[in-house]
Amino acid sequence: MTSSTYHIEKLLHGGLGLGRNEDKQKMLIEGVISGETVAAKIQSLKKNRNTAVATSIIEPSSERIKAPCQYYKQCGGCDFQHMNYPRQLQEKQAILKDLLQQSGNTILQEAATQILNAPLPSPSQTHYRQRIRLQVDNKQTLGFHKRRSHDCVAIESCLLATPKINDCLQKLLPQYAFNKLLNQTETVEILFDPDSSTVTLLIQFKRKPRPADKQHAQDLINTISELTNIFFIGDGFSVTGNASLSFTLPPLVPHTTKTVQLSLETGGFCQVNVEQNTNLVKTVLDFCAVTKKDTILDLFCGMGNFSIPLAERSQSVLGIEGQGSAIRSAIRNSSNAGQDNTIFKKQPIHAACSELAKAGSLFDCIILDPPRQGAPGLARVLSALCRKRLVYISCDPVTLCRDLEDLLQYGFVIKKLQPIDMFPQTHHIETVALLETA
Repeated sequence: MTSSTYHIEKLLHGGLGLGRNEDKQKMLIEGVISGETVAAKIQSLKKNRNTAVATSIIEPSSERIKAPCQYYKQCGGCDFQHMNYPRQLQEKQAILKDLLQQSGNTILQEAATQILNAPLPSPSQTHYRQRIRLQVDNKQTLGFHKRRSHDCVAIESCLLATPKINDCLQKLLPQYAFNKLLNQTETVEILFDPDSSTVTLLIQFKRKPRPADKQHAQDLINTISELTNIFFIGDGFSVTGNASLSFTLPPLVPHTTKTVQLSLETGGFCQVNVEQNTNLVKTVLDFCAVTKKDTILDLFCGMGNFSIPLAERSQSVLGIEGQGSAIRSAIRNSSNAGQDNTIFKKQPIHAACSELAKAGSLFDCIILDPPRQGAPGLARVLSALCRKRLVYISCDPVTLCRDLEDLLQYGFVIKKLQPIDMFPQTHHIETVALLETA
């Protein structure tokens, strides 16, 4: 298909640019910046979704830069590398603002212009990830998926990974034992423990590991000094061994010097940007504004990223999470912090909230940190459980807008919206919302 010239009106959720040509035809184009004019070749024409690939930048933005990663345009990640960091933050705020304004809800539309803050920048824009997951394709290529493909781009280092992860990866690649393991591997997760400066591998295996596989793993541990553990996971068998990763939050309680160490079991979830996670926790604590008289309900509590610091400031914390390993980690983290005012329960969130509401439970503050799909259908019961305020931590602006609209219908009032850039070089944005009861 021939190329056409498009003016980029704005970037949409997902990072693609909305462009129009002289015939007003809409096109979604990757690798562009709002306000640019580009020549693009049509890739596909589908109902409500026409896509094209930019072939040249006719009128570039002054904030366009050369992407710093050698795998850019091959690897499927890091889709904002072509703009400088201030512009990345500006585009992310604009995307969130646009979604709020397009919601059709007048309160959300007002929030977009009146209370939506500029994103909190990340202390580091590269080498901030303490964990990466590499794919292995059917050609035994280890790397990240290519754009719109299940084939992998072979990588030797990742711009976003900590130097220790990249060092370990480069030492692994030529090892005979590692390449033998790749024969039966689907993914390799490399995890850096910032407290011990060591690296762990979590290998998703196609079958139960055999003695020879375990010996290959031990050979790698013996050869690479920073590599201290290798674990196998897969269908039909559980994680072999019992290791954890840990990181320390700085003093978060006013007028104290007490740090909080958090750890999680191998394979558990934590924020990958440890430096920015500290700012995320501080923001949540500020929004909660709890006192020693307040009771807290932490939903999707994980290993206690918010629960443990909040327990230092409040009367009590009830944390609920559906994943057993996360609850075990939360209990251990609270115990290690010397806390006796926390309870952690493994239970589906919707069922747990319904039980609490039926029992007449009330909490001064509720923390809601759901996965990407958000928390549909929870607004009504949350309104019955919440006495003062609700703090919603979202990793997806679309589901955030949907859930905020639901919460507004049940009497909550939006007071603050603070985007936090957990993922520089990508279109992803975290948002913390403060809501209060009417």
